[in-house]
Amino acid sequence: MSDTVTSWRESTFAQRLDVVALVAALAVVCRLAFQEDISWVGWIPAAAAALVLTASRWPYGALWVLVGTSVMARFYIEIFGWKARPEHFAAGMVATGIVVWLGLSKQRVRLNQLDYWILAFIAINFISSVVGSSAPASTLRWALQNSLAVLFYFLIRILVRDLETLGKAFKILLAVGALESAYGIFCYISHQAFGTSFGMEIGQYLVDVAAPYGSMYEPNMFGAYAGCSAVMFLTLYLFKDRSRTGYLLGFLIASLATLLSFSRAALLGFVIAVCWVFWKARSAAGGKRRSITTIVVAAAIILAFSASALGVLRERFSNLFASGLAEETTITRFVVLEQALQEVPSHPLLGTGTASFNLSFDWASFVPSWAGDTTWIGNTPIRILHDTGLIGLGTLVGFFVSVWWKIRKKFRNAGSAIPVLVALAAGCLLYFICFQSTDGSVLAFSWVQLGFLASATTLVEGSTHNLASQGEA
Repeated sequence: MSDTVTSWRESTFAQRLDVVALVAALAVVCRLAFQEDISWVGWIPAAAAALVLTASRWPYGALWVLVGTSVMARFYIEIFGWKARPEHFAAGMVATGIVVWLGLSKQRVRLNQLDYWILAFIAINFISSVVGSSAPASTLRWALQNSLAVLFYFLIRILVRDLETLGKAFKILLAVGALESAYGIFCYISHQAFGTSFGMEIGQYLVDVAAPYGSMYEPNMFGAYAGCSAVMFLTLYLFKDRSRTGYLLGFLIASLATLLSFSRAALLGFVIAVCWVFWKARSAAGGKRRSITTIVVAAAIILAFSASALGVLRERFSNLFASGLAEETTITRFVVLEQALQEVPSHPLLGTGTASFNLSFDWASFVPSWAGDTTWIGNTPIRILHDTGLIGLGTLVGFFVSVWWKIRKKFRNAGSAIPVLVALAAGCLLYFICFQSTDGSVLAFSWVQLGFLASATTLVEGSTHNLASQGEA
């Protein structure tokens, strides 16, 4: 049999067939190159690398893929009219890996109170999109997209199943934060030096000002993410007794990225979160005066390196103080919020469906030239209240109250703060402040943070009901 195959492959007919196939393949490639969009080709090696990483270093490879793709919201490809982002592919890939892993390892998925709150939130999104929406087909589609982002919470909860995994996974979270911050800084420097535009948004805040977004969706979210990373680095620097140089360097990089984002909300949240971290570290501050002095010097270095950025920030804040609510970005947000609140009484309990505000609001009545522009509610609590009503908002309030209660009880029993919990809580505090003006809850990076917070809260509490635990229920 093998001799027959070999002789056929060496025949003149087979060789001519190879030539014909090669010509046909070249013709197809040329047609795609000149007449079709082949931007998706670059995704193939990236997907292959993610698949290999996920399968080869379980579960840490999967965590790298989840955390890494959660900061790539700027990239997408069109699939049947859907904007498929890296996080969507990563969620499907890792979820499949988890199903296989659970089947082979005989482990079981268990939920606790925190997880039930998030499950209820997902359910309310779909229920409101069917019951209260004027266009259920659209709101159900958006509810599904929102659920893909929330899925990251559960994937993190399943993978981070013990304290050892939590410690290593938290380092992955910090590493990605530092890399994304460094990339945003690189984009800014490249734009200033060579006039490049990759990773930069031109004219978002001021007509002649460019702000970095890195690989995030836009500069405000980049600033929030960098600020979150900065306060987590700062927490570990203050609480750890040794091997702290890396944390200080990460704090410097992420703080500079936050400053260069020119996001007022990110800077405000950063200042408040930093103050909260110092307050939690106050009992140890007396013995760590050198640490605080080093941070002050580091802050001075950051300000020196970003002297040009300070002028932009001063202009942004001076515009806000001088114009008040009449400042353009501020007044547009207040118009959207006022219109959204007017729609809440019509569906107070279940809302009008996920992202439904875009179905009822049109800027044409305010700014005719903006007619037809897509509009989303920037304030997260009001967006959730509008879309899912009091019940949907109540599920997230219940989640945060439960987390706060567990953390408070643990700190009281332990007699001191736990660095990882303080870091994750400080990051969530910063997100809460930033999301009052730019809603980041529709993207995966915020749910990654909540997944880590829930896992850390559950594990340090000493509960036996981890989400993935050994044996029978």
